[in-house]
Amino acid sequence: MEREKDGTALLSIRGLMISCTILGLSAFLPQSVATADIDSGRQTFETTCAVCHGKGGSPDPNSPVVQGLGVVPADLSDPLFNSREPATDWEMVVKYGGDALGLAAQMPAHKDVLSDNQVYDVTAYIKTLVDTSEYPPGEMNLMLAIRTKKAFPEDEVVYQGRFTSQDGDDAYKNVLEFEKRVGKRGQAILEFVHEAEGSFSELAEIEIGYKQALSFSQRHILSAAAVVAIPVEADGDGELQMYLAYGRVISPSWTFQGSSRFKFPFNDFSDGEVELAGIFHYVHSPWPRRVFPAIELTATTPFDSNNGDFEWTVMPQIRIGLTRGGHVALNLGVEFPLSSQAWDNRVYATLLWDFADGGFFQGW
Repeated sequence: MEREKDGTALLSIRGLMISCTILGLSAFLPQSVATADIDSGRQTFETTCAVCHGKGGSPDPNSPVVQGLGVVPADLSDPLFNSREPATDWEMVVKYGGDALGLAAQMPAHKDVLSDNQVYDVTAYIKTLVDTSEYPPGEMNLMLAIRTKKAFPEDEVVYQGRFTSQDGDDAYKNVLEFEKRVGKRGQAILEFVHEAEGSFSELAEIEIGYKQALSFSQRHILSAAAVVAIPVEADGDGELQMYLAYGRVISPSWTFQGSSRFKFPFNDFSDGEVELAGIFHYVHSPWPRRVFPAIELTATTPFDSNNGDFEWTVMPQIRIGLTRGGHVALNLGVEFPLSSQAWDNRVYATLLWDFADGGFFQGW
């Protein structure tokens, strides 16, 4: 194959990945951010929103107005709820109403009675109703990548299927992952991994882990995680996986995520490997039920590599929002080797459900 001979092309691709990673981490140039008029937002909230949501953001279930709605409005004074929802999502709900994003139809649209500035100001005021400084902001709940690890602590169920085209029998891998938010900035992880090749099939392992957000702002997040892989039917003694995950909002239309993962087999740590991954998402629309393209790059090398050679891959992919609020989504991607891997290509399909934002069948 010519792939192994084309060292110049490989060098260029490696340089591109390194440059893209540095570019993503540097987050380009700082952007100017409009300053909200909090006092104006407070006045709008008290005259327009407080009748249902309560003066301090906590609705009174005994209020005749609330009882007449048939549903208790969101508690905006709950720090977890307040922090995990991006301000831009709330602006959409205020402007277009709850039903437009698959939420309660009782939340009316205000685009004809409030200006864009008023919507921006009242949303900013709502964010001041409770101290959320110890909670990662929802602005950093970036789109799920196929291989790059995510930094934001989740409440999600994720299924991923992978088909590998290769010489001999093709291979399949199925992963079912449960992610549960723990405390202000943590997440528990439970994964079931199934593998098959030809007539061979096994529940290979169960993975149990924990992720913690270490640093965050409205534009970046850094997390660390540790996962223990316990063999069920697979050979071996299992392994310890540790990773750092980083996310960055580059601009209103672009986000970057990167991760470095280290795998340490229990029988011999020196047989492990390191995996680097990064992804750029093009977020071209504020509406979640859209198709969002992305490009992902990975590099993997064993610890005992004498010359530090990496196996490189590139993966174009798309995220498809299935519900109006985007809390159920589908990721599709094709991974191509850029070095001398033993496989030809891999096809991925990932279905995710963010159950913190609603039931699986809500908002289709």
